[in-house]
Amino acid sequence: MALLSVLIVFSLEFYFRWGAELRSFSWFEGYVEKIEAQFGDKEFYLTGAGTLLVVVLVPFLLFLVVTAFSGPIYYLLMFIISVGVLFYCLGPKSLEASFERYTEAMERDDQEAAYLIIEKEAEDQDLPKGDELIRNATRTILIEANKRYFGVIFWFIFLGPFGALGYRLSHIYYLHCLKHQKNEHLAIMSRSLHWIDWAPARLSSFLHLLTGDFVNGFYRAKDYFSDFSANNNHVLSEIGVAALGLQMGVSDGDLKENRQALQMVYRTAIIYLVVVALLSPLSIW
Repeated sequence: MALLSVLIVFSLEFYFRWGAELRSFSWFEGYVEKIEAQFGDKEFYLTGAGTLLVVVLVPFLLFLVVTAFSGPIYYLLMFIISVGVLFYCLGPKSLEASFERYTEAMERDDQEAAYLIIEKEAEDQDLPKGDELIRNATRTILIEANKRYFGVIFWFIFLGPFGALGYRLSHIYYLHCLKHQKNEHLAIMSRSLHWIDWAPARLSSFLHLLTGDFVNGFYRAKDYFSDFSANNNHVLSEIGVAALGLQMGVSDGDLKENRQALQMVYRTAIIYLVVVALLSPLSIW
């Protein structure tokens, strides 16, 4: 069921390029406001229990709805929800669509506009300040690929649609805390996302090596894979850059580097289908 769900969703996302406009999480702001109105004055809400309530409640309610059924109805409902939730949790936009305006700005030599676009896409990333625009765009592509695609798929494999939805809501709530300066929950979500993204980031980086320059990337990867505290964004970007066969630091290339990064992401997505097939027996759903 997991492999078929991923095949359907990947076909819609990468081949038909359909449905991204349906992925709206605009309801989440109102949902958080209601949770805060109900529990915001409770002592437990400022702890990790409060963040769990925000992030886990919706996936848990979805789990209760699905498990209320049994037999053929359960499997049919689970399949429909799996495809729907997985598709909904990707993105919200494809990488190609997100970086289209950046590419257009660079082609007309409007680096200021291109910089603002990358800055918006990388709003929660710790990219090197003052670094070269092309290389920061490459790093952003590699990091966003994990957040938009591979992290969702990873947790979908092991926890089904509930894991995929929980992963997406975790990232959305982190941005919500960042935007509204909710420092207590922001610190908790930052630590939580480190561990939520720890395994997906390293699996994605390893698959980048398989689809790119393995020898050049491996020497970079071995330093990160043995460091449990290494920043996930750094792991993704530095190993990804090495897997592209590029030198560390400032890029001496042009938009071709960014296009190569996108192509490597798409090759990695194909390899991920093999990973799904191999890990599906470990799924609990």
